[in-house]
Amino acid sequence: MMLRRLLRHRGVGINLLAGFCFLMLAVYGWGLSWEEIGSYFLILIVLLGGLIGTAALLGWLLHKFKSRNQNDKPK
Repeated sequence: MMLRRLLRHRGVGINLLAGFCFLMLAVYGWGLSWEEIGSYFLILIVLLGGLIGTAALLGWLLHKFKSRNQNDKPK
């Protein structure tokens, strides 16, 4: 049932299934430990969070400077 639900939206389901198969191949075929996969996943989450935080900060600063410049224009 879960597999059928994932395959309904083929792009997401197939990508998730392929990623899971790749992780299983890394663990059982190449001898990568679960601890290493967990540490890589943690590093990925931290870097992605930093990237999203930086983008949000730059977007907020851009919004502040844009609204400040619009208020300075004479009418």
